[in-house]
Amino acid sequence: MAVKRIFRYLQGTLQMKLQFGATPSKEVFGYCDADWGGDLEDRRSTIGFVFMIGGGAISWSSKRQPTIALSTTEAEYTANTQATKETIWITKLMTDLGYMEEKKMMVIRCDNQGAISLTKNLTHHARTKHIDVQHHFVQERVENGEVQFEYCPTEHMVADVLTKAVSKERHHKLINMFGLEIS
Repeated sequence: MAVKRIFRYLQGTLQMKLQFGATPSKEVFGYCDADWGGDLEDRRSTIGFVFMIGGGAISWSSKRQPTIALSTTEAEYTANTQATKETIWITKLMTDLGYMEEKKMMVIRCDNQGAISLTKNLTHHARTKHIDVQHHFVQERVENGEVQFEYCPTEHMVADVLTKAVSKERHHKLINMFGLEIS
């Protein structure tokens, strides 16, 4: 209850604006992240992604994973799956609007080297054989040239604000990187 009261108070005192044009680039790219086992009640991970254009967010999501991840890599790989699905939708929308070419590859930034490695080379060994088959479609999309995952250091991971509690200073920095202006 206290959290709801605080949120209502903050809603009344803070105003946020989504800013576009902070960067001149018209490239669409994304960030995805996971907070492995962060929910203390059932140990489910929280995943989040955000897609940007011109320095502003155009699509974002934050939700708990439906299954319990057995490793950080699995949690992040599941986040990659959700971000890849969003990439397919955004690409189709932007193509239909004439904003991008149909086969243009979209870059998604991720801060987990293991999850990025799985998107490129699905190795079957003891550490990854438990990962659900539904998540392996990411590798197929990478092979088809639809999406590319790049490493992004955690300190630049915009999606952190969607997956875990961060300090006030970091929260303001990430919100700014998200394209939100707090007044």
